[in-house]
Amino acid sequence: MTMLDRVLETIYVPHCAACDVRVPGDQPLCAPCASSLVELGPACPRCAEPLAALPAVECARCASTAWPLEATVAPWRYGGELARALRRMKFARRPHLARELAPLVAPFLAAVAHAGAADVIVPIPLHWRRLAARGFNPAHAVVAAARRAARLETPIDAVVLRRIRATVAQTGLTATERAANLRGAFAVPPRRAHRVAGRRVLLVDDVITTGATLAAAARALLDAGAAAVLGFAVARAGD
Repeated sequence: MTMLDRVLETIYVPHCAACDVRVPGDQPLCAPCASSLVELGPACPRCAEPLAALPAVECARCASTAWPLEATVAPWRYGGELARALRRMKFARRPHLARELAPLVAPFLAAVAHAGAADVIVPIPLHWRRLAARGFNPAHAVVAAARRAARLETPIDAVVLRRIRATVAQTGLTATERAANLRGAFAVPPRRAHRVAGRRVLLVDDVITTGATLAAAARALLDAGAAAVLGFAVARAGD
């Protein structure tokens, strides 16, 4: 822990990430907001698609298509006050909420990084125009805060993967439309390919909806020579 971390811990007053009420210790949400948390439950191990029962191997989509990720983990369902907290972080431009949410994410991130023998963590990048408008990358903010909380040594590389094409907002698009919208949206510049070549990459986003974003980014990393790509997100949307 750095001196800056010690100073911040001394002066930092924790608040609920969803409603801003003060909370004790390292609680990410107050008790009423925390009561809306729902674990993901049975899901496909390859894409984290929620399922009625735990599959023997993988879901029908992953069994019938070339899903590029070796495994994907999202510990929570997207909904309730967790969804509210994530929306506040992203759309109200409150990157500090990533620190509030870190205790919900840190143990799972560490477990996936260790179990998957990840060599490097890569957050899903924003296009430079969206990054300039928002001021920060939510995926990077979340994984940096969780990594710090977990005291995880796996390094973060936030520049190896680029979003080279601005895409329309994914909200309201079908799974097929999302995949088409993201086709060719990510790339690893040739001069940076050595940073992932032969390495196991843990690709991180804040929320998975259909998995189209993770899949498109994973293909770019594999094209650059990554040995394997694992996926992780705070939450997974689904019925």
